[in-house]
Amino acid sequence: MTTNTFVFSPQQKEKLTKFIIGLLPKKGVVVECCWHFMRHFCATTTSSSLSNASCYSSSLSSRAQKTVARCDSNSNPLLLQPSRAFLTARRVALLSTPCSSSAPSSLSSFREGRCVSIFPAAAKGGGNTTTKRFFRVESSAAASSSSNKTNKRDWTEKMVKSENFERGKERAREAYEKNQQNGESILTPKRLNVPEDYLEEHARPKWSQNRETENAPSTSQPLLSIAPMMEYTHHHFRYLCRLLSKRVWLWTEMEVDMTLKHVPVELRNKYVDFTLNQHPLVMQLGGSDADALGFSASLAKPHGYDEINLNCGCPSEKVAGKGCFGATLMRDPDLVAECCAAMAKNADGIPISVKCRIGVDGNDSYDELHKFVETIVSKSPVRRFHVHCRKALLNGISPSQNRSIPPLRHEWVYALARDFPECEFFLNGGVKTLEEVKTQLRCQPTDKATANTIKGVMIGRQAHADPWGLLSRADVELFGESENPCKSRRDLLAKYAKYCDATQGKNGTMKDGSPVPAPRHFMHSIQNIFAGCTNAKIWKRLVDDQLQGSRKKEPNLTVTEIMERTLGCIPDEVLDAPPGYANFGSDAPAGEYVPIGEGLSEEEKEWTSEVPVVGGNFLARKDLDRIYS
Repeated sequence: MTTNTFVFSPQQKEKLTKFIIGLLPKKGVVVECCWHFMRHFCATTTSSSLSNASCYSSSLSSRAQKTVARCDSNSNPLLLQPSRAFLTARRVALLSTPCSSSAPSSLSSFREGRCVSIFPAAAKGGGNTTTKRFFRVESSAAASSSSNKTNKRDWTEKMVKSENFERGKERAREAYEKNQQNGESILTPKRLNVPEDYLEEHARPKWSQNRETENAPSTSQPLLSIAPMMEYTHHHFRYLCRLLSKRVWLWTEMEVDMTLKHVPVELRNKYVDFTLNQHPLVMQLGGSDADALGFSASLAKPHGYDEINLNCGCPSEKVAGKGCFGATLMRDPDLVAECCAAMAKNADGIPISVKCRIGVDGNDSYDELHKFVETIVSKSPVRRFHVHCRKALLNGISPSQNRSIPPLRHEWVYALARDFPECEFFLNGGVKTLEEVKTQLRCQPTDKATANTIKGVMIGRQAHADPWGLLSRADVELFGESENPCKSRRDLLAKYAKYCDATQGKNGTMKDGSPVPAPRHFMHSIQNIFAGCTNAKIWKRLVDDQLQGSRKKEPNLTVTEIMERTLGCIPDEVLDAPPGYANFGSDAPAGEYVPIGEGLSEEEKEWTSEVPVVGGNFLARKDLDRIYS
């Protein structure tokens, strides 16, 4: 019989051998797992005839045919012989004992007294199991005696993680009960000389609609900004960021001009209101109607925003497609200039800026980008541009793919700063750490003696993926402050919880009586506060358990109560580690300060393409002829 046979390379045989021998008993076993799992160990495909291995059907799955892997006397798996149905099979059977030429008619004969099976996690529940990553161990009747259960270590990663979760859950429960008995709180900072009222300002946040004085222009240089992100940079995330850094510039979500124009008057504050401690703060508007944008800018003025921005870079279908604004506006610089002039007229002195890409679809030459900026500067008072260093593709890829697929062109922003010395340019895209921010601010591919450089850097998703790692020491490392605002994660969460409890239900309730905003809205901002730390996933799972069904079971559940019940699974070494110190469980020794480098020097920095010039036929698309690094 001629079949397609997968041959293991020596390295793959070693990996699979360690898996089978280390995970399973020495006796005969049947391992059932996913096709994706086995494909990881298969290197090449050949065609040959095998007489000592064969395929057989099992009563466990009528649709899936099993495959036998032949093992030699040293228990080394040699060959894996699939049948034609194997490509769509849900399980693969590996036999760790030499098999006879005649295959058994049922898999059950291998289980009796000498077999252990590993099934996909959802095997018993039906459905497609090929995408499951972890497996569940089921011992046979003879192998699952009480004496063997305590000695065998044949569980898989999922079982270990499940065991860790139960241990973490129990630890959190014990800490909660202990604090309840002693009248203590897990959010109380573990340090001396803490004023009793240090949380008072967060328990009574002040909002811009109730401001008593005019907002003074911010003197903080926007060396680092948090990019506007829909469903991310809302009130609560901005409040968290401001607790972490007093100097970083924050941005609102994009507010659509027509929404602000037609929403009932009593609901407008929901879109433009913010807590006063969020300064410096930029409001981003989206739209293409000059009158509506001017009206929206007039609504922002009484609240005291530090800057108002027009979105000319969003590639979303709802925005750039049906909405006819966002990145689509880059094709009509005259309209952008008209909109910016209307915004400036109604903003009464608040600076107006533009956030854009370096191109859109086929309009991706540096000459077109230069003309776009030149038109806006000549026809409006705009002198500040925030440039995402990728072109926007409006057809064929999603907004998330638009943040990774188009190639980065950092050099283009420096070229704009060279060609428009009267303007300020800020770089966005591909920067994730403070060290990279320092590199971009120090190095420039243009001549420092004759050309201006960028004034700041903007970071987006990384701020939500690891807010503590990015922002907790930005004030000291980047802005030159003497100390950081938050002393530890425990300190941060104590302040944030007070704000959440004071803000919960600020916008009323839903039909079922649940508050708006609810605890789920607040917890979304801090879900990655323990990124890279011990038991971070366990904590997130405990939080999710608390939120599940809380509307009906505990309608008055608060963020403080959730933290009291769940933070006990996080080690004190993590909760009390100052900014920049290695966390318990990380690669670096716990308690050691990990300094941020000064970034690359001019000699070390490598640029990926040439600095464009007008008339040089430079394109933002993947131009392999111009890439030399």
